[in-house]
Amino acid sequence: MHSINEIEDGLLADAPGLWCQQLGPPVPEDTFPPALFLDRDGVVVEEIEYLHRVEDVKLIAGVDKIIASCNQNNLPVVLVTNQSGIGRGLYGWREFAAVQDRIMEALSSLGARIDMVLACAYHDQAPPPYKEDGHSWRKPNPGMLLAAAERLKVNLSLSWIVGDQPSDIEAGRAAKLAGGVLVLSGRTSQSASAGVRSGGGYRVRVTYSLAACRFLVEYMKAAEIASEKDPSARTQRAAMDQ
Repeated sequence: MHSINEIEDGLLADAPGLWCQQLGPPVPEDTFPPALFLDRDGVVVEEIEYLHRVEDVKLIAGVDKIIASCNQNNLPVVLVTNQSGIGRGLYGWREFAAVQDRIMEALSSLGARIDMVLACAYHDQAPPPYKEDGHSWRKPNPGMLLAAAERLKVNLSLSWIVGDQPSDIEAGRAAKLAGGVLVLSGRTSQSASAGVRSGGGYRVRVTYSLAACRFLVEYMKAAEIASEKDPSARTQRAAMDQ
């Protein structure tokens, strides 16, 4: 059971609907790596509507291998999740934190680690203090991705997002990531996935689950190595440090 102080550590000051928790080590100052952004329900864990009970947490098969591969390659893994269930009063941050603990424990037992968790409870149909239409952190807006990039000092232009809804992919597009992968392990069907397309330099892929995304680690590492030879990448990192 989490204490009030522990819950408050995850919540942002003056923003009762926003959660940001760094769990992994800081990114070394001399690097500017890409990150793998992940939605939670339907991507990392099996889809349960308004998941808030620890006994309902079940990892999707194979996700630990992709996350662990990112860990081994020094690519930060960031969980970005809309939590309208909190805003609607169906459960609270205490239940959210308990579910997160169970997920982290399950991943840790398999040698995998999430580096940062961000969540947004604001919703246009929520009562105060969570009622807000189009909050910048609520996907498809890019606020959670931008906030993570600022805190972790990662290169958004080389990063990817994996989600099970078009709003996840559009958040990546809005944040100017390299691309997004829509997985069919959650809310989106094969037929519905046809509406999410590449464009403007943003690449979109569709696959059955995060377990099939091993190519992303290779993509991001290759892009990182190439960017290290580009002086502009070092300039970008230096600008973020100021």
